[in-house]
Amino acid sequence: MSSCRPAAGIARWFAAAFALLLLVGWRPAAAAKDDLEETVERILASTPLGSARTGVLIYDLEAKKPVYEHNADELLNPASNMKIVTTVAALARLGPDYRYATEIYVADEPVGGVVKGDLYLRGKGDPSLDTERLYRIVRELRYLGLKEIKGNLVVDDTWFDRQYDGPGWEQDDSDRPYMAGAGAVSLNFNAVAIHVHPAEKVGAPARVELDPPSDFLVLENHAVTTPARSLRRIEVQSIPAGNRQKIVVDGRLPAGRRGGPVWRRISNPPFYAGETLKSMLAEQGIKVRGKVRLGTVPERLRPFYVDWSEPLSILVHTVNKWSQNHMSEMLLKTLGAELQGAPGTWAKGVAVVEEMLASEVGIPRGSFVMKNGSGLNDTNRISARQIVQVLAWAREQLLVAPELLTSLPVAGRDGTVRNRMGGTPAQGRIRAKTGTLQNVTALSGYATSVGGRELAFAIMVNDYPGRLSRVIPGVDAIGAAVAAMDVPGGGDAAVALAQPPRWEPETPLDVLAARMVTYHDLGQAADARNAQMLRTALRSEPDPAVRAVVAEALFRSDPEDGSARTAVLEAFSSAPEVYGRLREAAARVNLPVPLVATLSELAVGGSAEALGQLLDLAARREEDEELLAAVGQGLVEVGSAAPDELLAALNGSSAEIQAVAARLLGKALARQERVKEERREAGHPFTTALATAANGTDPVLATFARSLESRITASMAAAKAPAPPPEAAPERGPDS
Repeated sequence: MSSCRPAAGIARWFAAAFALLLLVGWRPAAAAKDDLEETVERILASTPLGSARTGVLIYDLEAKKPVYEHNADELLNPASNMKIVTTVAALARLGPDYRYATEIYVADEPVGGVVKGDLYLRGKGDPSLDTERLYRIVRELRYLGLKEIKGNLVVDDTWFDRQYDGPGWEQDDSDRPYMAGAGAVSLNFNAVAIHVHPAEKVGAPARVELDPPSDFLVLENHAVTTPARSLRRIEVQSIPAGNRQKIVVDGRLPAGRRGGPVWRRISNPPFYAGETLKSMLAEQGIKVRGKVRLGTVPERLRPFYVDWSEPLSILVHTVNKWSQNHMSEMLLKTLGAELQGAPGTWAKGVAVVEEMLASEVGIPRGSFVMKNGSGLNDTNRISARQIVQVLAWAREQLLVAPELLTSLPVAGRDGTVRNRMGGTPAQGRIRAKTGTLQNVTALSGYATSVGGRELAFAIMVNDYPGRLSRVIPGVDAIGAAVAAMDVPGGGDAAVALAQPPRWEPETPLDVLAARMVTYHDLGQAADARNAQMLRTALRSEPDPAVRAVVAEALFRSDPEDGSARTAVLEAFSSAPEVYGRLREAAARVNLPVPLVATLSELAVGGSAEALGQLLDLAARREEDEELLAAVGQGLVEVGSAAPDELLAALNGSSAEIQAVAARLLGKALARQERVKEERREAGHPFTTALATAANGTDPVLATFARSLESRITASMAAAKAPAPPPEAAPERGPDS
């Protein structure tokens, strides 16, 4: 089968073949196992999987034996596939009906709605407590007649220890929400939403709101509203500040552009929950006169009100469908607290998991390494065979199997695999947990083949030095091969899926121009519903020029998806046979300069690779003045939003790129400077950064900055200089 056959065509071919086989009463052939072995070996040999450490095991659940294995016993980093182990252990040991309690106590019975002593908030590790639930608790307290607390609001989080950051957190100095810690009293997955919107007036501070609002959060807002056509760059930091959390917002947001939330982790879970509760109580008219404190509920007290979570079966669904790190760590600590006694710790939780795997699954203690429950960072080691052992055991447990199966993402349909294996036999037939870390990708779960075979599988890839997007097609191809193992020709189709489209820059320019218009219009619609179709087009398009505009349309349709940004960077090429054809085709139909605006937006957003591609494009096409003007404007936007990053990128560039960039920046800055002078505005941030670096303490950077400053100044002067008058025509003589 041709390697450039569209994925939708493959799906239709498989559907037709399957229908025909059903009509003639066909059953899976005995040679299916051998065919699958050959197919997977071909995929491993023909894709980047072969240059990485890859462990694969495919297991027939009915025959109870492996169908294929490759390095199945090598201990590898499973990334988020470790959540399979955590959630199976939680379902097995706690039961699918287990619920978490969040308890409210009062030191004294209210008299006339007034409590003379303290109000206590006691958490039992609920990983799903959020603002909505907290409002419900507060409203119930109001309905119960509470009006005033004369004492403090005491938070009791002693059900877990107070080591909120787990093993592996120290490897990633990040304030992103995937790094949120685990405390017995946790709120909103221990993350805060920072909503950033432009003001009505250009130059005014951006409008920033924190959700949930409380005295725990201290806001520093340095973000400004910029002209409508400028590019967006918002940087948010969440910084521990004792019993408070400082939120620092920097950047720029274009006027008239819709903003949105940015999520960041918080570092002190009990004070976050306590201060938020105190703020909500006040909002409902319940005054707390004291402060938020940490403490322990006296043994003599009985709960005044108890709020219960959804059952564990529902919580596990969220953990696995969306790979929720915080929730999986809370489950692990809960196992420790419930089965080995409070306080729950990572070590106790791991001990419970090890005991369960040894006594019921047959995986000996010490034969794998587990330090946390989410698979975060370089912390855990387990083999493909051991993952499949867990899956096979769970499949036979009445209290585990239904909940685990429904929690796993469905290929091509939902969760973390909604954009993977669509249009292949794996769509709807594979339920699997993804795993992604730097140089690591994994996919493990269950498959029902076209012929009705029930299988478990694990695929783990470690130590691939390049982009994971180059490895994932091979992983997905193995998934398609498993689903199609009983279909004649299914192996060839799966191998074809793993291959990049043929490089065929042969589309006639008039056709290329028409396709550019189509994809440009789709991108301008900014409709995420087009994303799946565009992903299929990207996967099957053989012309690299068309692939570039498809990737741009995908990014415009779903800009919040990181894989869409990666698609643009991978599809872009400044080579004449790609970008040259794009430029010529765009000119035929009066489209804007292709991809420059998108690369500029990615560069402003912090992509050093996009910035490098912009600079390379400018150096390659010095004769294209319209393109150079667009690139120059993009560089000015980058210099305005991230001046230090632009300076660093130029410092590491070739002399040719530096010269082109200086000329473009000079021209663009000259235009902006004229506008700023008319409006009496301050100078450009990049010129300020240049001057600072030129007078800085780093002698190498200072020398480069002075040289670049000199070249940009010369370019600005040339751009501002009046054009010479046209030469006068020679006077006509009497005989002329």
